[in-house]
Amino acid sequence: MEKITEDFVINYFKDVDTMSPDKVTQYYGTESSFKFGNSEAVRGPKAIGKVLQKFYGVIKSMAHHKKGIWLGKDSAVFEADVTFLKNDGGKITIPAVSIIRFKKGLVNDFRMVMDAAPLFS
Repeated sequence: MEKITEDFVINYFKDVDTMSPDKVTQYYGTESSFKFGNSEAVRGPKAIGKVLQKFYGVIKSMAHHKKGIWLGKDSAVFEADVTFLKNDGGKITIPAVSIIRFKKGLVNDFRMVMDAAPLFS
């Protein structure tokens, strides 16, 4: 795939919602960057998988509900309400925006902007 498409973005977030790091890291190459909230960016599928595994450990489930997608030649912005089922049984929905930069058929740079603090309160 030469350019990012809406189907690519939708399928990416479906895989994110499975809470399987292996499904998500297949979208990344060795030089890819991943930044979640205000945490430091990490590079490469192995490091991305570790970040995801740690995050998935603090929730029972998550579901992205699309609000909008804006596509550029090699980028996309995805706005969503993300519903989390917390380990304590609580449920919370948090607005989020993801910026995805695409290169040679893979996610080259991913940035999620979301205030995750309510998940831990």
